[in-house]
Amino acid sequence: MLLAIHGLGSDSSAMRDYLAGAVPAGVRVLAPDLRAHGANPLIGGPDDFAIDALADEVADALVRHGDGTPVSIVGVSLGAALAARIARSGRFPLDRVALVRPAFTTEPLPANLAIFPLLGRLLEEHRPSRALERLRASGAWRAIAHESLAHARGLEAQLTQPLAVERRIRLLEIPRNVAYARGALRIAAPTVVLASERDPVHPLHVAEAWRDELDCRMLVSPARDDGEARMFAWFQQQLGSFLVGIR
Repeated sequence: MLLAIHGLGSDSSAMRDYLAGAVPAGVRVLAPDLRAHGANPLIGGPDDFAIDALADEVADALVRHGDGTPVSIVGVSLGAALAARIARSGRFPLDRVALVRPAFTTEPLPANLAIFPLLGRLLEEHRPSRALERLRASGAWRAIAHESLAHARGLEAQLTQPLAVERRIRLLEIPRNVAYARGALRIAAPTVVLASERDPVHPLHVAEAWRDELDCRMLVSPARDDGEARMFAWFQQQLGSFLVGIR
């Protein structure tokens, strides 16, 4: 069985871009919407957005919908942090784990995630159209756009998607999480880290730190700015190769 976990501000449908054609025939896929994302109506308070709390909710969904076979996990960004927690929980037999574009680190609110609380504060203080104007005028957005206009434009959707204002707490609280402690990131299954070039929210140095902690392979995709279709085709190919033989 395959568990697919999306990133912050995204939803389960985004996992199709990574997994299209990559999942062997007959493999069941569970791709839940995280709390305050997609079709999940739950919001709650700050404690509900701790990594452990979010990981437990996903793991509970896997208990309800799993079939008892070993679990493979693909997690993107926040989903990578949750995948690592679930894989290390001992709750499930593991097959393999793919950690895609990791963004969370050993420190709360690392520099690469500082844009998300800014987005949350803009949604608190302004209507979405005005929040978008203020975002584009900010030094944080301009710094990201200087490195990757595609990623800067992608962040704008956080202000305009349905229920953005009601769900802003996710942007304020989730980046405060620590993904792992140094020396404690161990996964008892074959693991790979997949990263991207010129991705300021998911920088290579963060992926390299995950790779070094896990002592696993890391592969790097083409940059999103060089063609989104090309980038996702690369992820599909790499994940397809990694997932061969799962049940």
